[in-house]
Amino acid sequence: MSTSELLNELLKNYISKTKVKGAAIVDHDGLIIASQVSPDIDELSIGAVTGVIEKLYDRIKSEFKLGGRFGTTTIEQEVGKLIFVNAGPKAILTTIAPSTSDIDIILPYSYIVAEKIVQILDKRKEVDVSMPEVTEEPMKFSFKVVILGDGGVGKTSLLTRFVEKTFEQEYKSTIGTNIMRIDYKLMDKITVAFSLWDLAGQQLFQKVRQMYLAGCQAALFVYDVTRPDTLYNLKNWQSELHAIAGTGVKSLMVGNKIDLVEERKVSYEEGKKVADELGLSYLETSAKTGDNVNRAFGSLAFLLVKDKITK
Repeated sequence: MSTSELLNELLKNYISKTKVKGAAIVDHDGLIIASQVSPDIDELSIGAVTGVIEKLYDRIKSEFKLGGRFGTTTIEQEVGKLIFVNAGPKAILTTIAPSTSDIDIILPYSYIVAEKIVQILDKRKEVDVSMPEVTEEPMKFSFKVVILGDGGVGKTSLLTRFVEKTFEQEYKSTIGTNIMRIDYKLMDKITVAFSLWDLAGQQLFQKVRQMYLAGCQAALFVYDVTRPDTLYNLKNWQSELHAIAGTGVKSLMVGNKIDLVEERKVSYEEGKKVADELGLSYLETSAKTGDNVNRAFGSLAFLLVKDKITK
């Protein structure tokens, strides 16, 4: 099949699996290179999908920024929820879901499709465009995740927002380590038990940190978008992790405190450039407002289990 045929067949399978209204793949110039709609949705046509996306493209481009994998954003429209997922450096996967849809249930499949889009556009041979069967048996996975970054970047606040759904305005530095646990429902029958290790960022805790790094399966690298030095220090944090836990640790990079718009000194592009240099997927969050916090940990959960839950 041609590239266009592969992409359209992939979208058909995606729509059938997730029961969304429609989906499209958009390139850098805002051109729709593939689109499909659910045969069960009478009021939605491919033309309607095209119209919605074209109307919103300038906003998508400015807010979302094309680039890395697993970056996501959601926009509410009359037609439903629009979910945008980066599909590598060449495209965005756009999904139109019913307004009542649970986005966190759809996203794991969106990530799978995004990976396949990358493979198709890179002209890799024998790309399987079918949707993998996710195990029907309830499954639970346990992972140790370390949260790394300089002091004061909001590591503890991110964990507190994710686990306890709260935010404390007053800053209190972590002494040594703070451990939180949560069972995260990734999909209907897939649960990820996170053991989240919030490690003190100050230099004086480096020796004890090395003990805590041992045995971790994943890492979240966090910097503060109002403090450029915390971004450029992430290279040192990655080196410290790799020296203890190896280079196979699944990782994600987060730019935190995006609610501080007036104080921001690191642009999305600058953060994304560093993430690319470190080989990391990139998201921006606000522990204060909760923006993208669940999305960050959900992306990390998917990275950890995707090869275990599909067949």
